[in-house]
Amino acid sequence: MDVLRELVLPKLEAVKKSGAGFMARCPVPDHHDRQASLSVGQGATHPVVLHCQAGCTPEAVSAAIGLDWADLCKPREKTNRGDDTWTPAGPAVAIYDYRDEQGELLFQVCRTANKDFRQRRPKVGGGWEWKLGDTRRVLYRLPKVIEAVANGEMVFIVEGEKDVHSIEALGLVATCNPGGAGKWLPDYTEALRDAVVTIVSDNDNPGRAHARLVREALTAAGADVTISEPTVGKDVTDHLNAGLGLEDLAITHHAEEPAKPQLAIDLWDFLAESDAPHDWVVPGLLERGDRLILTGFEGQGKSMLIRQLAICAAAGIDPFHHERRHQPRRVLYIDCENSESQSRRKLRPIADLTKGFRNMSPIPAGGLRLIHRPEGIDLTTDSDAAWLIERVTAHRPDILVLGPFYRLHNANMNDEVVARRTVAVLDRARTLNGCVLITEAHAGHGEAAVGRSVRPTGSSLLLRWPEFGYGLKPNQLAVPDERGRCREMDFVSWRGPRDDREWPTHVRYGRPDEMPWQPYKPDPIPEKGHRK
Repeated sequence: MDVLRELVLPKLEAVKKSGAGFMARCPVPDHHDRQASLSVGQGATHPVVLHCQAGCTPEAVSAAIGLDWADLCKPREKTNRGDDTWTPAGPAVAIYDYRDEQGELLFQVCRTANKDFRQRRPKVGGGWEWKLGDTRRVLYRLPKVIEAVANGEMVFIVEGEKDVHSIEALGLVATCNPGGAGKWLPDYTEALRDAVVTIVSDNDNPGRAHARLVREALTAAGADVTISEPTVGKDVTDHLNAGLGLEDLAITHHAEEPAKPQLAIDLWDFLAESDAPHDWVVPGLLERGDRLILTGFEGQGKSMLIRQLAICAAAGIDPFHHERRHQPRRVLYIDCENSESQSRRKLRPIADLTKGFRNMSPIPAGGLRLIHRPEGIDLTTDSDAAWLIERVTAHRPDILVLGPFYRLHNANMNDEVVARRTVAVLDRARTLNGCVLITEAHAGHGEAAVGRSVRPTGSSLLLRWPEFGYGLKPNQLAVPDERGRCREMDFVSWRGPRDDREWPTHVRYGRPDEMPWQPYKPDPIPEKGHRK
């Protein structure tokens, strides 16, 4: 092993080539090094020599990067291949050995300071060939992987060699494939047949796609596969360097257990069971597992009502009476229409209002998490469907707000098959954690606002799919303002309710110191021919 390039340099920051060695920032916490003042190199008889210009001891430096100085001081391995650091892209700061089952070197991956990766294989008699040709490709740390699989130990699959070393520093077994994301080969699958595996994907779309590709291959080979991703930074090394542990990774896919055959329940056994009480997420309004579609005419405030529901739920406040009626709920809000700046302008005043309700606490940190996809998503595609399932698995929300519905696929809104595929993914996401699902849809177009239907446009499936469908409709006595918006609205049920709920029947737009929508009792509609 090249201790300097495989263990030490990947853990340092601002590494630059300097003469025969390298310069880097000193990692000792008390140093607060802003300049690269740590000299790192190979010694004459030892693999690593560390010298901090500010006086930090080698023991303190090695401890700061999670390594033991005694291990680093073991005599270095001799090589007959000259300057191992040279690559066509500049000096290597890390060199990774890929070995076969017997430990014989097959090839190396060299990483430069600017993250250029070059591969090389040893020549007979010395030197390097910078083309792998038909050299056999294997998993990184293959001998350790084979031993771990045989012993039933967990194997972590990451995207790069640096991450392998970060997990190995915890005393665990990790591996990756050469070439990075999207380069998984059938031979790698065979080495992990029937293994217990956790894939730690990079926190980006190529990384997640790679994780899904590897999961499908390993699951077909009998492996027990879980997928997780870092909660901080781009990769697991960033995650660990932030002081977090592997237990803090966000799980986006659980290993699936095979279903056990089970006979359907007998009628009398079914009737003998008692009914559980309502599992309220928002008491009187939303029960766990509910599906709610809110509709309304363009520009009349349905999106604002959904924001009000989300924020109040996250704060533990009744959305219409502003009293604490439940514990704060976890809300995942995926906005597929508005940009971050547009959303921020709308959310800030509502969130600020929660601080002033009867001295109640504001929304807890992490209580309402936001994802903005203004370009929309297409849940009829495997990639976007998998993305949504991963987000819900990772966040485990009590309420999932997603939409508007027309931004959840790219096909004709009236297409029944497309609508069925879309809601199938939504139902799968909803049942993962038994969360409430809220989305919005546009009502039909027309000139006379009062006489228009608030039923959603598009496939008729939307009329049958949710437990509840409500629409904002201008009250008959409401007078539009100069922008054409009505301040008094009827809250009309167009689907359900299947049991009694406490939704208001009329709402008005609130004052600046109130939530946007407030319940109210409208004046009675005068009889025909009667004048006030």
